[in-house]
Amino acid sequence: MGIGTLLHRPIIGGVFGNGRYALASMPCVVKGLHAVRFLVVEPSTGAVISLEDDKVAALDSARRMIHATELLAIQQAQADGTEIRQAELWPLDERPPRAVVDKRRPVSKRRRDIFAKSGGCCHYCSTPLQLDGSWHVEHMLPRALGGADDIGNLVAACVPCNLSKSDRTAIEFVLRPRLREGE
Repeated sequence: MGIGTLLHRPIIGGVFGNGRYALASMPCVVKGLHAVRFLVVEPSTGAVISLEDDKVAALDSARRMIHATELLAIQQAQADGTEIRQAELWPLDERPPRAVVDKRRPVSKRRRDIFAKSGGCCHYCSTPLQLDGSWHVEHMLPRALGGADDIGNLVAACVPCNLSKSDRTAIEFVLRPRLREGE
């Protein structure tokens, strides 16, 4: 039976490198019962590195064999006077791309409706706002004064306007600067 007839998949990382070895499974009969044996093979040569009844044991056995083989190669290289370098996990041209994470949260329907109702601007100073930006949902009649949470009482406001409005009504907030000028 050749390597092509075994079910196998490449093992990537650590001592196994970049797919040089493969984990294979082979159905068999042990003591009259159906069983599966696990092999670590080198598909290019067809060499069996380890053969065990358990997948973890097969990988561990193969890892020890590869370490021992590498140790012998290092000792031989040192005896010959050859320089030894550690290989990279991924060559420079084969590194996986970095994942880009979108940290923006989805905008709720209620927030989108309030944004649309306000025309995408602050209700008080008309500063343009970004839908997914930093702005507040503002109660024209504050909740502290009995204002409701329905969309008729809610508008979009920039952060400075909402924080300076505090618990005043919308009319008090808009007229207050004018009252100071007339004083």
